[in-house]
Amino acid sequence: MSDHPAESRGLKYGLLLATVLSAGLLLLGYYFFALGREALGTAIFVGVPFVAGLTIGILVNNIKHIALCGLGGCVFALSFLLVMGFEGIFCALMAAPLAIAAMIVAGLLVYVLKIVFKKDDFNSGKHLTILLLFSPLLIAAVDRAEKPRQANPTAVTISNSILVDAPIGQAWEALGRFESMVASKPLLLRAGALPIPRRCTLDHAGVDGIRTCYFDRGIITQRVTVWQQPSRMEFEITGDTLPGNHWLTFNTAGYELSGEAGRTRVTRHTTIESRLWPRWYWAPIERYGVHSEHDFVLQSLNQKLR
Repeated sequence: MSDHPAESRGLKYGLLLATVLSAGLLLLGYYFFALGREALGTAIFVGVPFVAGLTIGILVNNIKHIALCGLGGCVFALSFLLVMGFEGIFCALMAAPLAIAAMIVAGLLVYVLKIVFKKDDFNSGKHLTILLLFSPLLIAAVDRAEKPRQANPTAVTISNSILVDAPIGQAWEALGRFESMVASKPLLLRAGALPIPRRCTLDHAGVDGIRTCYFDRGIITQRVTVWQQPSRMEFEITGDTLPGNHWLTFNTAGYELSGEAGRTRVTRHTTIESRLWPRWYWAPIERYGVHSEHDFVLQSLNQKLR
């Protein structure tokens, strides 16, 4: 930081401009490449942040300041989306590391190019104008290239199991109707990143019964498709009002029970359909989130049967 007040003030204005401009580009990118869509891809999670990071690199000449502006711009943009209700906290928290990384990498790339091609000859205004003119075309090209994959959402089945100290008939009866769910919450539920299951009701036993599960932030309705008492029940998800249901859909769910020496092995499985890319980033996060929900439900069952 310079000791001269004018230079110090100019540096602060430069950092503020880079942060605000990058945040504005992220929000504009969200408007054009995410708002109202049923699938989100590399264009919004990597392409738009990368362009925002390039603008930071053009305006800022210090590695630490590049990282600071990238972090600040991303936090500001995601906070705006959260406050305005465009996104849920889980999606925002999970998207942040990828977006911040893309911004900082892009900023550092420009920083290195400045060194290689002599930053004294670098015309920030000209290069920024060129970037802002051509970047929408580049991001649109990435988005268009990914369209074929987005037309075929990825479905995956995720399972958890627990051994409860109860006979199989008692475990079966406990699963149909859950008056309340009480157990130690996994990290994502404690942090408020995922909705917390509260209770489940069942209007009648058997196929075509309607099971409704209530969360702290919405509900899931299910229709019973398989009822093989006391070993297997399957549900078709007929609707949900949970946050993020545009990008991640719950298709089917169910329980399988098997007796083990007076105790019962209970396996919970859920099939989800994801419309988030790149898959190498989102697939592990989605699995972790569903495993966390499963763990809470199964631990609640264990508590109920004790």
